[in-house]
Amino acid sequence: MRSGVGFVITGLVIGTMGIAGGAWWGMGHPIPGFLAHHLKVSQRAGPKAKEDPPLAVKTVRATRGDVPVAFEYTGTIISPRDAELQARVTGIVVERAFEPGGPVKKGQVLFRIDPRPFEVALQSATALRDQAKATLDFAQAEVNRTEQLADKGFATEQRAQQNQSNLATANAKLNEAEAAIAREKLNLDYAVIRAPFDGRSSLSLANVGDMVIENQTKLVSVVQVNPIDVQMALSSEDAEAVRVALAEKRTKVQLLDVRREPVREATIYRLDNRFDPRTGRRLIQAHLENGDERYLPGRFVRARIEVGRQERLLVPTIALSAQLDQQVVWTVDDTNKVHMTPIETGDAYGETTEVVKGLKPDTRVVVDHLQSMRQNLTVTPRSGGEVTAAQNATPEGAARQ
Repeated sequence: MRSGVGFVITGLVIGTMGIAGGAWWGMGHPIPGFLAHHLKVSQRAGPKAKEDPPLAVKTVRATRGDVPVAFEYTGTIISPRDAELQARVTGIVVERAFEPGGPVKKGQVLFRIDPRPFEVALQSATALRDQAKATLDFAQAEVNRTEQLADKGFATEQRAQQNQSNLATANAKLNEAEAAIAREKLNLDYAVIRAPFDGRSSLSLANVGDMVIENQTKLVSVVQVNPIDVQMALSSEDAEAVRVALAEKRTKVQLLDVRREPVREATIYRLDNRFDPRTGRRLIQAHLENGDERYLPGRFVRARIEVGRQERLLVPTIALSAQLDQQVVWTVDDTNKVHMTPIETGDAYGETTEVVKGLKPDTRVVVDHLQSMRQNLTVTPRSGGEVTAAQNATPEGAARQ
């Protein structure tokens, strides 16, 4: 009896709770989430949440710009005149008239070798010449007398021939003496070593008192440092581009610093007459003003060779993203919705990159908040300026060795 009453009371309680819950839900109040889950009842949406405003992003329009057709090479500084001076006579150094490693002028005395042995040799050669001249005069007089006697029949033909032979021998002796004098004068000139041109001398180990040997002892080297040359070995394709550009007078060479910024210009003036069969490259040389002697022979430099200009579609490099192995940019359409656009890129020019395929000129490209972009996202675009064509930048993919 009691169990029946308990069931009645329990049923009344559950019914009352159900009626109250229904009234609560009917008035627009949501059922608690845990209860809705157990009762399999979907919650009624509460008041509508306030939507966030569209994300403000900076956009830049893809623009066709004028960019250089150029490539970079590692070049070597060489001197157009480089002389290694050796002793041309044997003797003792009596003077070193320059500062090793310093600048020298054409004709400046660098070394003096003891001239006294050559002066003595010159005096001896002069005496031999005088002797030979006297012998020649006597032989000429004998020939003259013999001719007169032969006309009167008092001289034989044999004597006349002998006198002619003596005359020829005396004349040869005189020529020999004259050559000896010239040689000793030349040795005296060689005893004074002069700079062959304006330039800078090397460090020298030859000192006063040293014995130097003819054609063996190296004294000093002199190189021309202003102007100076930069030499590069170009591939066959680049060498042809340079040849054509030279004919049309549109080549430009710039030497770059460690930041790849141009610091000095050079002028191509010489191309080798053949390709190196081992490397397939052709040497070129460019003239470089070097008054401050910043560049010296043997130094490696980076040089940019421009052979013309071309028009390319450019976007800021910072706008590029990568999706797996595909380059993409986020573009904004006329309804301000964002779209992921796959593209093919070419060379990079400074802060811009060439777009080869996948994008049309004047398309708006997102350049910030790239991590927040998703397909069909509505944004508030604001202009980020225009793409500026690179004036001096070299395509980064065009660097050569």
